[in-house]
Amino acid sequence: MSFFKKISCLLVIFLVFVNLIDDETIASNGETTLKEAIDIGFQRAKEWNVNATLTRVNSVDETMGGSRGGTGKRFNWFMFFVVPGTDEYVLIGISEKKITVFRPGKQSQDATIPYDEIKLDSSDVLLLAKDKYGLKQGEDWATGYHFTLDSIDGMPILTVFGNDRDSRFTRISFNAQNGDVVSAIHKLPYGGGLISKRNGTDNLTKKGMAITGVVAGNYNLVVWGDKKPTQFSTTKQPFIEWNQNNGETWTELQANNYVTHAWFDRNDQLYVATEKELWAGITSKSKGTKILSLDHMIENVDYSINNHIAVLSNGNIYYTTNQGESWELAIVPKPFYVVQISDNGVLVGLTEERKILQKTNDGWNELTMPNSIDIPDDMKVIKNRLFITTQSGIWIRDLQKGNWRKIKVDEVVVKFIKKGEKLFGYTHRGEAIYSINTKNERKPEKVFDATDSIVMDVDTMGDTLWIATIPNYSWEEMTIHNLSLDKK
Repeated sequence: MSFFKKISCLLVIFLVFVNLIDDETIASNGETTLKEAIDIGFQRAKEWNVNATLTRVNSVDETMGGSRGGTGKRFNWFMFFVVPGTDEYVLIGISEKKITVFRPGKQSQDATIPYDEIKLDSSDVLLLAKDKYGLKQGEDWATGYHFTLDSIDGMPILTVFGNDRDSRFTRISFNAQNGDVVSAIHKLPYGGGLISKRNGTDNLTKKGMAITGVVAGNYNLVVWGDKKPTQFSTTKQPFIEWNQNNGETWTELQANNYVTHAWFDRNDQLYVATEKELWAGITSKSKGTKILSLDHMIENVDYSINNHIAVLSNGNIYYTTNQGESWELAIVPKPFYVVQISDNGVLVGLTEERKILQKTNDGWNELTMPNSIDIPDDMKVIKNRLFITTQSGIWIRDLQKGNWRKIKVDEVVVKFIKKGEKLFGYTHRGEAIYSINTKNERKPEKVFDATDSIVMDVDTMGDTLWIATIPNYSWEEMTIHNLSLDKK
């Protein structure tokens, strides 16, 4: 296995144990360097077995204040020790210089790291990484600086994680014996942007942006997302923009927070959902009227053709049949994955357990699939018809008459995208987008091969298909950053 592959397998180890230690507000003098943490752990490991030998060390993310790795120190560390020649190991956790986790177990042997081979400490490699590559503290995920020590290809490898100058996730690995750079790589974005597909020709605009949504009205087009995304965040520089000339020029709209959903009603009035609010009538000259404000995050939003609206938040459904003039409340009996509302104001939910529930005057009734082995992957309601995608095909239920029909598919659709009366579907891993006819039972038509794109949303205006995509990220080699150039 190559060095990159081996260290990639270890990339998230320093975060997976974060819940094992209680977070508290502690003074920064409780932080330790990697070697200081090893010294504490070694004493306990030798008590467990005199032959205990180190195999791996990693810092752990936390919200305890302190330097967050800025001095080469962290509050929390985890380390593994093994007994060579056996399958015995022990996991030891350190927090504020004290052992807080001690978990013996059995597993296959990992490569060991003799203590006398560790010549450099986390504080040493941090200075080297800053000097050679201008490494900055991590944000969004693995906050601050983080450190791991592993044995790779027989070498003790001390790695520091952070961000490069453009806030891209970075890891720089050193030989812990002599300080030589073994690897310096960062995650670079590729792809992302708004694709317009017309007459077999694809055109990309807003290149490199994370376009998380697109919606077409009768004459207007709106997109939203993040202008400066990172691998772990698409809310760094959120935006929503309006277009009235087939994507040629754009006008930025006002929004109080990053946008999560947007749609047009039949009169081309724009509705926008943000983190906890719902707005109506947003234009290039007005931020519109707030029609709903909640204390908790909006998890899911749906709207019918005649603009009944349903909002899922914190185990409750808020719904309106008069465009937000007044709202009613429905309690969710089980955690919902999706909520939908019909033209008749009927609420339908898909639970996290993949059960379909329909609200009645007496509560919620479960809708039984015609084939008992079919499990819903996703569902949408258009007018008064319920569309359900399963591994065997797409089922349609008339919510008034209660009868079922089925559409055959060439590929399994795992997720729906609803745009008014239009319905689209993703295949596995979003590799293809299909248009699903909602007026008859014709087979879905493939409209886009997405093998090189991460598709987030799609809509049509006239004969143009608009596709919202976000960047993907790949590890690329870094060049040594010349700090002297920044000082000139």
